[in-house]
Amino acid sequence: MRYDLVILGAGPGGYVAAIRAGQLGLKTLVVERWKVGGVCLNVGCIPTKALLHAAHTVATARSSGKIGIRAEVDIDLAKLNAWKERVVSRLVKGVEFLFKKNGVELLRGEGKLVPPNGVEVTTERGKVTVEGRKIVLATGSRPRYLKGLERDGERIWDSNDAVALREVPRSLLVVGAGAVGLEFAYIYRHLGSERVVVVDIMDQVLPGTDREMANLYVRVLKREGIEVRLETTVKAVEGDGTVVLSSKDGEVVERYDKVLVAVGRVPNTEFLRDTGIRLDGKGFVPVDDRLRTNLPDVLAIGDITPGPMLAHRAQREGVLAAEVAAGLDVKRTWRYVPAVVYTYPEYATVGLTEERAKEMGYDVAVGRFPLSASGRAQALGGVEGAVKVVAEKGSGRLLGVHILAPEASSLVSEATLALEEGATVEDIERVIHPHPTISEAFMEAAANVLKKAIHIVN
Repeated sequence: MRYDLVILGAGPGGYVAAIRAGQLGLKTLVVERWKVGGVCLNVGCIPTKALLHAAHTVATARSSGKIGIRAEVDIDLAKLNAWKERVVSRLVKGVEFLFKKNGVELLRGEGKLVPPNGVEVTTERGKVTVEGRKIVLATGSRPRYLKGLERDGERIWDSNDAVALREVPRSLLVVGAGAVGLEFAYIYRHLGSERVVVVDIMDQVLPGTDREMANLYVRVLKREGIEVRLETTVKAVEGDGTVVLSSKDGEVVERYDKVLVAVGRVPNTEFLRDTGIRLDGKGFVPVDDRLRTNLPDVLAIGDITPGPMLAHRAQREGVLAAEVAAGLDVKRTWRYVPAVVYTYPEYATVGLTEERAKEMGYDVAVGRFPLSASGRAQALGGVEGAVKVVAEKGSGRLLGVHILAPEASSLVSEATLALEEGATVEDIERVIHPHPTISEAFMEAAANVLKKAIHIVN
């Protein structure tokens, strides 16, 4: 059977591409070997955010005594998991409903690219071959493992095990201080793990983010009862839970009930190795500004292409891929992709760090605003955090924004828009922000660059 567009993968990139293609009138087929929504919707973005909400609810209840409210917390893991799965199920059904409403067909099975325009799908009933005038590869990624720390699902977990929430271990070692590792550290600490330790081989958490803000974030994590050890590696994990940790101070032997390995992800591109699709040295699929591979009728989006492995990037690329497939004169125009860690407070970042801006030769001006000076932050219980603005001295052009605050995931959208539009700190400072809100901290940080912040000494 022939289609205008065949999409391999129904994750956040693939399903968005399918829906947009349906809106454009393309006869569209989606091939999915697992579940609609992929990793993000089923075992990633959505269920982890549900668990983070639960963890924050517990943390808030347990700390409410300081504002005169006493609450006792009892966690029913079975009910919590059932609620989490209902959230996931509702959203998966919503995507399937949108498929039907937009005329998108779904074929469950494992697809294999047969260039130039064919896809062979292995289903429960056998093999089916379909053709697409255009094909979109959206097969996503999977957890990366370390030698000697391969997942066994019992003692050594990956993120899929952690999100299943089968139990809350008394002690948890998290290997990897990236977003996934830190989010699960927060979840398990507040759902009852007595000891949570995060280790990373690098010298800061969230490598590549602004160092000053990362150091502030570590202080916040420690106050949440999460221990962070940097420049530390795991040398061995024994069957009884004994772990050998190595750092510049030497080796230590400790015991943990569970070890969660969260050291990044790798692209699912093995099936492309003998198809003529070009892969780079790390297994990613290079694409042009219209998301085309070296085979012009085959496009690739999301985690299998170079760039940050983030669902919102995949979704934006899904829209673009569908429009390219429809023959529209469009190309990738965005320059900034925000990133968020959804602990409490949240940590969001977009654009250049102070370090990177200086490396690129910018004459940098920096503005900061601590949440200790924010009326809304104090009304929320005195949450710790800050907003940092990196700008070009002289022109005032915004270069980067880094936010450690409640609702940072929403606030960073304003910063991203400002960066995309080439806004200056003057533009941000002169816009009226509602009071009292956390968003005022962005305005004040921009004003601080100009030595005009009101609620701190400049």
